Amino acid sequence: MTQMESPLNEAAAAARLKDDLRRESASFRKQSARHQLRTRDAIYCAFYTPRFSVTREEAQRDAGQRLQRFGIVADQVRGKRLLDLGCNNGAMLFQLSNYSPARGLGIEYDAGKVKLARRIAEFAAVENLEFRVGDLDQMQAADVGGPFDIVLCLAIEAHVKDPAHLYELLAAITRGNLYFEANASTPPDDVLAKLQQAGFSKIEHIGVCDDDIVPQNNRRPLFSAVMA
Repeated sequence: MTQMESPLNEAAAAARLKDDLRRESASFRKQSARHQLRTRDAIYCAFYTPRFSVTREEAQRDAGQRLQRFGIVADQVRGKRLLDLGCNNGAMLFQLSNYSPARGLGIEYDAGKVKLARRIAEFAAVENLEFRVGDLDQMQAADVGGPFDIVLCLAIEAHVKDPAHLYELLAAITRGNLYFEANASTPPDDVLAKLQQAGFSKIEHIGVCDDDIVPQNNRRPLFSAVMA
């Protein structure tokens, strides 16, 4: 969004961006195909920035509510380096950008979602976020940079080919707090064991998510952990 744009043009551009978000949210790219979601006509996740937002009524999930469920507050984020693995179209980082992090990096397998996240960042004038296309099964710690003070890994564990590599990657790039959402198919005890094996401490099973508009989807286990 430029300073020369009129309010009418800005509103039209925002509406186009939301239409593209709805279309892109209908599916996500997997290793060999696209997975079509059952939820229709909803943007994947609500978030707020001063210049562009997706409301709760427009979305399937809610970034603000997810942060609240994890207990993440502004004082934890201010001046910190953030990483979101499997960031979709960036909602969590956009919500966190309100807390003045030093930097935020989002990695996403689906190139279409990365393109949208970059468009949102430009339109919303959020300058300290970066979004990259990446395959977590092939990614090494050096590819990501870091370490990071806060790492998000939300609902992607069941979508990678090599979960063991994912846990190793998390251990290598986290120097602070990890916030992990498993998929509903993953037993919580398995996550606890794998986080412990990877070297994380102060591991807490918070319960399950509560922000999905589809009630039966609110079965994904949530964890917080620390890597010194």
